[in-house]
Amino acid sequence: MADIHDGMYDVELTEEFLRWRSRDVTFYKGPWAQLRKMVPEFDLKPFRVGDSGPDNPHLRAVVRMPVNATEHPMPIATVSPSYALAPHGEVAELCIKGLESCGVGAAEMKFEIGLSALSEWMNLRIQLPDQFSMTDKARHKTALRLECYNSVDGSSRLSIVFGWIRFICSNGLIIGKTMIEIRERHDGSLALDEIPGRIAKAFAIAEADRKFRLNLEQRPVDLPKLAEWIDGKLSDTWGKKAAARVYHICKTGCDVEFPDPFAAGTATEKPVLQGDHVRGSPERAATLYDVMQAMSYVAGSKTNANVQQKMLRGLDGLFPSPISSG
Repeated sequence: MADIHDGMYDVELTEEFLRWRSRDVTFYKGPWAQLRKMVPEFDLKPFRVGDSGPDNPHLRAVVRMPVNATEHPMPIATVSPSYALAPHGEVAELCIKGLESCGVGAAEMKFEIGLSALSEWMNLRIQLPDQFSMTDKARHKTALRLECYNSVDGSSRLSIVFGWIRFICSNGLIIGKTMIEIRERHDGSLALDEIPGRIAKAFAIAEADRKFRLNLEQRPVDLPKLAEWIDGKLSDTWGKKAAARVYHICKTGCDVEFPDPFAAGTATEKPVLQGDHVRGSPERAATLYDVMQAMSYVAGSKTNANVQQKMLRGLDGLFPSPISSG
């Protein structure tokens, strides 16, 4: 890992690898005051050639403003004249304000931020302090985290969601019921001022979700039913290779590789090579909690940001109560 020195604080470059629309995403962690300085401002400008050229009436340019003295303004996208820009910095500050309204002190929050190459896409992560975390039977701690996804190029909607991050394996879980999507008002502006209040409502759901997650440790798994579900619903939704990885993590605690990715057979029949043990996984899944963690690990291993989000958001809807024997 490397450090970016800035005054009395260090902003740390993490080892996480992710891609958004075929562009590398770089993640940093550190104090928000320092991370904020790395986030560019953006502006909407006329779309034209040269200062004296005519404006294109059907398009506007999204321009990345300099973050230091050596940079110049840079166009990064074209959008419609009615496009409403959601600046990363403003959105992040409103997320912090929303958490503060829930009784979370800003000084107690831990921050990570992922930025695409030109910073047109942002993944802000705010980890809440220990009093909002949970600990499973194996004494593994899982922290509550708010995640914000925002793009300034019009490619995706601003969304905010609470989730859980399990420290031992970095498994992330999204609490789908807390999903916040900020939509345009009738006047074409974005309802950014709604963010703090909507975070407060979602936070109450996140607190209740803790009991649901821990209750899964009381639900034993029926392994024959698990295999049937993996070859059926999970394979249909995630594909056979992802489903096979979940199956083998649940069966052995280890991830797998595929010597012949195109081999015939169901997910549970595919030929595999046993890989590394998945940290935090038992040798055999005993409860629905173990299955949930295996699913989270496989979804989180996807390096395509959009695919990863889609899988994590859909995980709870897939989650198979029929595979439980109790």
